[in-house]
Amino acid sequence: MGGYYGSPKVILKNNKDLLGKRNKLTRKDYIGFKDIYTEDHIKATPELLEQIRNNIAKENKKRERRQILFVFLSILFTILIIYGVSNLEWIGIRLKSIN
Repeated sequence: MGGYYGSPKVILKNNKDLLGKRNKLTRKDYIGFKDIYTEDHIKATPELLEQIRNNIAKENKKRERRQILFVFLSILFTILIIYGVSNLEWIGIRLKSIN
């Protein structure tokens, strides 16, 4: 059996030492943030919102066409594979009817 049989307190201390000193934010670090003024330079005009809506609609149509094409090609490919496998003649096994 391998492993270390020391006390859990020592193991946790060693693990903490292995992590090193990282910059950990505490509650005190966040206290002064509400005093900082942030300015939003981009104003949402109706024209900008309309443009965003149009772009999203175009992307959705493009994605939908691509999905429909993918499904169609997948079904076609599957039908071709099934047709090809059903018409194969294996060595010693004839899948076609013998007349």
